[in-house]
Amino acid sequence: MKAFMDKDFLLDTPTARSLFHDRTDGLPIFDYHCHLSPREIAEDKPFTDIAQIWLGGDHYKWRIMRSNGADESLCSGKADWADKFVAYAAALEKSPGNPLLHWSHLELQRSYGINDVLTSRNALAIRERANAIIRERGDSPRSMLKAYKVAVVCTTDDPADSLSWHDAIAADPEFGAAAAASGAQCSRILPAFRPDKAMNASDAAAWRGYVAQLGAAAGLEIRSFTDLAEALSRRHAYFHERGCRLSDHALVVPPFALATEDELDTIVALLLSGRTAEEHAREKLATAVLLHVARLNAKAGWVMQLHIGALRNTNTRLFKLYGPDGGGDAISDAVIIAPLASFLDRLDAEGLLPKTIVYSLDDTKNASLATLAQCFAGSYSGEKGVAGKLQYGAAWWFNDHLDGMIRHLVQTASVSALGPWVGMLTDSRSFLSYPRHEYFRRILCKVVGRWVEDGELPADEAYAASLVRNISWFNARDYFGVEVPAWAAKIL
Repeated sequence: MKAFMDKDFLLDTPTARSLFHDRTDGLPIFDYHCHLSPREIAEDKPFTDIAQIWLGGDHYKWRIMRSNGADESLCSGKADWADKFVAYAAALEKSPGNPLLHWSHLELQRSYGINDVLTSRNALAIRERANAIIRERGDSPRSMLKAYKVAVVCTTDDPADSLSWHDAIAADPEFGAAAAASGAQCSRILPAFRPDKAMNASDAAAWRGYVAQLGAAAGLEIRSFTDLAEALSRRHAYFHERGCRLSDHALVVPPFALATEDELDTIVALLLSGRTAEEHAREKLATAVLLHVARLNAKAGWVMQLHIGALRNTNTRLFKLYGPDGGGDAISDAVIIAPLASFLDRLDAEGLLPKTIVYSLDDTKNASLATLAQCFAGSYSGEKGVAGKLQYGAAWWFNDHLDGMIRHLVQTASVSALGPWVGMLTDSRSFLSYPRHEYFRRILCKVVGRWVEDGELPADEAYAASLVRNISWFNARDYFGVEVPAWAAKIL
């Protein structure tokens, strides 16, 4: 019987062990999509309690706790942190196969050197051991980024955001741009442009209020679609000046309903008057906004990320109690391939399809999206080719577990070129979540190692070793057009 999560965890062949330990382990991390708070990084306040780090706002954990019968006060409520920690440990005992079981133990091992199996019986003792280490070392957001060798972090930011916390980080002599250029081991913290609120007009009052904020940030009054597009253009340029090179978009179904400028002006005027637009009109507005941002991205050399298929806030009671991100989201099974193909084709016909990463919560779409991405992977006449220009992104959210990642790797590789892929992201709000990259790298080496052992992939350096190293770090380093810190740039 193998030990639980030992040094060769998931590495079930000699080749897998060699690929991970000798080739991949310890490479820097490029976290190109996450929900970390730039304010917390700027302020860098010391942590005090692993329970608060783990359970303060983590709907992944709340979901299994609720499934185990935990009262809501132990999840999103105001129960004592000790009680919450015990309740979470009790839920882990009932969650075999869930990635939280592996993530949590990796975090205990890597962050605090605690190799014990967490149970409801020893939870309080483990919490105290971890907290003693936190206090002794003075753990903080920045120290965790350093410990995990995180080279780049791209947060998720609204176009109306002033980015003042990003400015504060960039100007910090110990952690900002100058420190990164000098060779100090710090991370580049960059914004990512997420204009979802400009696209979503299902609530006319909320949209009108948001548009007023966006206009104020851009320095103009928005009275037409032309004004809305100009405001987004100005904020896009503002973000670009601060190092942003990615946009991010949450879509249940990719919108594709073209409209004339007069139609769009009519829709905007209707919404600004406080009236509700019918569904097809809202889809026309969303299409126009998404196309506009995509064109801006293409011209500026940005990467566009399309996160598709999250059916959000399905539980009205929970939404009223907590709001969004409370754990009431599910996987949509809506049709997405045809409208996405039309959207991509429109941009490609204009010569303005940016580098694009597509993610889906519905993993039955793995092969469909991987093949669609290949349809638009080529360069335009006279343009230098880009490896992985349009690609199917990482196994996302409900799929970033052992089975889901293996399925993603195998299915994507079987119909496309896996080699240019930019690898894993955290998609997390927690500064302790970076062992998820180790988890992914172990799974990657497990899959590639098995291919080699079974004679399905050459053991040649150009195949297996280069593949796992590039997917783990080098592809992302080269793809996003971001200057990485000097310490990370030296790694060959």
